[in-house]
Amino acid sequence: MIAAKNDSWLALVPAGAKFAVLLLVSIGLYLVGHWQPLAVALLVSIALLLSAKVALRQLLWPLVSLLVIVGIIWVLLGIQTGWEQGAVAALRLLTLCIFAYTVSLSTTFDQMLELFQKVASPLKYLGANPAQISLGLALAVRFIPELKRVYLEVREAQFARGLHNNPLAVAVPLVIRSLRIAEETAEALDARGYDSTTTP
Repeated sequence: MIAAKNDSWLALVPAGAKFAVLLLVSIGLYLVGHWQPLAVALLVSIALLLSAKVALRQLLWPLVSLLVIVGIIWVLLGIQTGWEQGAVAALRLLTLCIFAYTVSLSTTFDQMLELFQKVASPLKYLGANPAQISLGLALAVRFIPELKRVYLEVREAQFARGLHNNPLAVAVPLVIRSLRIAEETAEALDARGYDSTTTP
C-alpha cells in the first residue's frame, strides 16, 4: 500500500527519515522480550496510523488478513513455546506491520523512488545504474498490492465457476494477467522515454 495523496503531518516528513525510524523501530522491537512494553508499542503504532488520515476501508482487508496471520502465529507458538512467548512474537509482528503500513501510506511513489535512487547511488561506482535499480525496487513495492488484487479477482471468478479447488484454474489466469500488467508498464515506460541503459 502506497499513498497516492496524503495531507497528514506524516506526509510532510521526508521519506528517508521515516524509513530510518522504521528500521530503528524494527530493531528495537526485537530487543524487547516482554509483552507489556510491546503492547504499549502496539497502541502507539495504532495511534500513529490513525494520525495518518487513512480511510479505514483502505485498511480493512489488509488489517483483517494481518490479524488472521498473527493469530495463527500466536496459537502455533503458544502451543510450542508457551503463550507468553507466543504473545511477544505476535505483538512484535503486528506492531511492526502497522508501523510499516503507516510509513507506506504516508509516502508517495515518487518519494520512494527518489529515496531508493539515493540509497543505490553508491552502486554507480561499480557500474550499476541507480535509477534502474530504484525503479525496479519501487515497482516491486508498488505491484505487491496490485497482484494481490488480481489474485482475489481471479479466485472469486473461479469460485463462481466452481473451480476454486483447482490450483491451475487460479494460477494460469493470474500469471497471464500479471504478464499483461508487466507489458503495459513496460509500454508506459517506453512512451515516457525511459532508457534503462542510461547511467546518470
